[in-house]
Order: sequence, then C-alpha cells, then structure tokens
Amino acid sequence: MRNCQLGQGVPGQAVRIAIEEPTQTAEARRLGMWMAADAGFDETRAGEIAIVITEACTNILKHAGGGEILLSINEPAIDGNARLEVLSLDRGPGMRDMERCIEDGYSTGSSPGQGLGAIRRLAHESDFYSVAGAGTAILARWPVGRTPVDAHARLHAGAVTTAKRGEEFCGDAWAIEGSGDLFTIMVADGLGHGYEASQASREAIRILRNHRGQMPGALIDLVHRALRGLRGAAVSVARIDLDRGLLVYSGLGNVSAQIFAGSERSQHLVSANGTAGHTAGRIKEFTYPWPAGGLLVMHSDGLATGTGLESQPALAQRDPALIAGVLYRDFARGHDDATIVIAKAA
Repeated sequence: MRNCQLGQGVPGQAVRIAIEEPTQTAEARRLGMWMAADAGFDETRAGEIAIVITEACTNILKHAGGGEILLSINEPAIDGNARLEVLSLDRGPGMRDMERCIEDGYSTGSSPGQGLGAIRRLAHESDFYSVAGAGTAILARWPVGRTPVDAHARLHAGAVTTAKRGEEFCGDAWAIEGSGDLFTIMVADGLGHGYEASQASREAIRILRNHRGQMPGALIDLVHRALRGLRGAAVSVARIDLDRGLLVYSGLGNVSAQIFAGSERSQHLVSANGTAGHTAGRIKEFTYPWPAGGLLVMHSDGLATGTGLESQPALAQRDPALIAGVLYRDFARGHDDATIVIAKAA
C-alpha cells in the first residue's frame, strides 16, 4: 500500500511519505525524481535530489525508527523562483553534535551519499535543526528555473501545506506578494476538504495576486465577494511594512496569526467571526508594531491552538521553511488539511 499523500502535481502542496521501513525510501526517491523531472531539472540534478532524499530517509530509519518526508514544489517566492523542497521530520533521539554529524563524509553507517554531509553538498540550500531527545528536521531546496535569487530580500518566508490524509487536493492555500519594505501574506482555509475547498482557497489567492496593492481589509472584502457561490473560506491577510515597523492585519474566520520577537510571543492577531463568501460583519483592520527581528506565524486550524516557538527558542534562527516543518511536526492535528506559514526579517 502506498503511504504517500496524493496531489503530487498541485503547486505548493506537499507530498507526504511515511518512512517506517526501507521500501518507503525507494518510493520517496522515485517520487522525488519524478517531481524533479516534471519541474525541468536535468538527469544529473534529479539524481542528486534522489541521493539527498535517500540520505534523509536513511537517517530517519537508522536513528529515529520512523518519520516523514515532505516533498513539494512551491509557487514563486519573493525573488521570483519556484522551489523544489525536501523536508525530513522525525521525533527520534536527535543529534547531540549536529555539526559533526553533517560533516561531509561523516556517517554512522554505509550510505550512498556518505552521510548527512551529502545533503549540504548537493542541495542548493539546506538547513538542519536537532534537539537531543526531541527529534531532527532537515531542509533541502533547489530553485526551479534560472531566475537569480535575491539574496538581499528583507523578508524571507516558508511554509508547509498538506492535505487531509486520503484527499487528493488540499483545501488550504497561501501566498506572499511584495518587495523592498512592503510584503502582503494571505492564508486561506476553504470550508471542508477536497477539490471544492481547494477551489475556494485558490480563488482567494487569485484575488491577492490580482490586487496586490490593496490593504488587508480591502482584500478580505474582495475575497468575500469573489467566494459567493463557492464553498467559502476562512481568510487572513497580514501586510508587513518593514520601513515603518508596522503590521496591518485583517482576518475572517479561524486562521490564526501571532507575531514573535525572536522566540517570544509578542502579539496574538485578531480575526473577526465569519466565513468569506457566506457571512461577514464589518471587516476590520488592526495595526500592530513589527519588532526588530520580527517573525510572523500564520496557520489554519489543521494545527493546534498554541502553536508557537516558546518551547524551542533556537528554532527562530532557522530557515522559515524549516521552522514551518518543525511546527507542523509538533502541532498538526493529523485529521485535517494543514497550512503553516513563517515570515521573518532577514
């Protein structure tokens, strides 16, 4: 029986593969190579991606006894690049000396790529996070296409989006628009599950793409109008003004959002009751201070109330996509679509 999540061709939606025995490593590798070929990578790069997936799975099986691989091709980010991402997540014993474990060539056992160092060597970007007794998370990433990466972007964002187990389409969606000092982030959670829920959330994202200059309250109003006749959705929009040190927020429904200063929660953001496309009272905007070193967490109700960074202060220093993966691992309810978005100052 296949243990991967369906929806392999849906942009931004992660394919989820349980890694509990060796045959699932082969499955993850095959899926990774298929996604790489579909994204236009050449045979050499697809083979390197396969090695990275194999090393991540080998690490899970040898040291944690089981875990999960998430494979996704995210939609274009702030710098214009789509990205193929591999996330490896486990709840094993962790690594006491992480830097030594990811030295190129270091391995506690035989493996095709000579250990976790192969991930750092072969990935375009990588990040690692491990806590003794609490598990390990590994991120590997490759840009799709040849658009130069803007290494000077002032805000970095990453996310995990997964469908409810057994569903092909995820009812959640997210997107970011912006440049310079001003960025707008939307998270939409279509009512229910499956294709009709995904239609609603994707329509909300279309509104953001087409009206990227609008303020959050105006975007929520446009989404509310656009979703009439569709399934409806909970929708939240955050607009971060780095130059002024402000965040303007508007939400309708149960998408949660919090601002952190490093690992310390500084503000829970307020959403109104209602459902975009169905019922909405007066749509309000709220303005909050954006702290130095600010970090925004937005998530659908597929993650538990209380999702946050307080228990793992060092996590705030990692790549946003890796932060999203760890919080997904630790707080996902497991019986719903789930999306978590992290945006942090560069």
